[in-house]
Amino acid sequence: MEIKAFLKGLGILLLIQSLIIYLLIWIFPAIADHLGFIISAMVGLALFCVMIYAAARIAAASTLARLFIQLVMIAVFLKMLVCLALVIGYKKGFHPADNSFIWPFLIIYVTSTIYEVIFLEKTGRPKKKTLRS
Repeated sequence: MEIKAFLKGLGILLLIQSLIIYLLIWIFPAIADHLGFIISAMVGLALFCVMIYAAARIAAASTLARLFIQLVMIAVFLKMLVCLALVIGYKKGFHPADNSFIWPFLIIYVTSTIYEVIFLEKTGRPKKKTLRS
């Protein structure tokens, strides 16, 4: 996957997340109290995608076939740590009045994970160029 396609997809992801979050806030106004956390989670997971994409490009170009699979396993673990840090950090640092921030966070997490799977699959399996006669 080329960088231009990746960035376009990331922009679409952020737009979709923003629309879903806006809809949630419209339906459940209490979620608006957590807007700072929601934006931080969107930016944090978008930056995580950028870093994983950069590492995946390097791993996919490597002659070591297992390197890409190892990157995917490390990425899963690191994403889990990032998500825990976001949620626990918000709970401990800001003491939110309710837990209504969890639903927007889960939507951000799931949509980011779907996009991550898409770009990792495309980066790990580059199109084979056909020879023209």
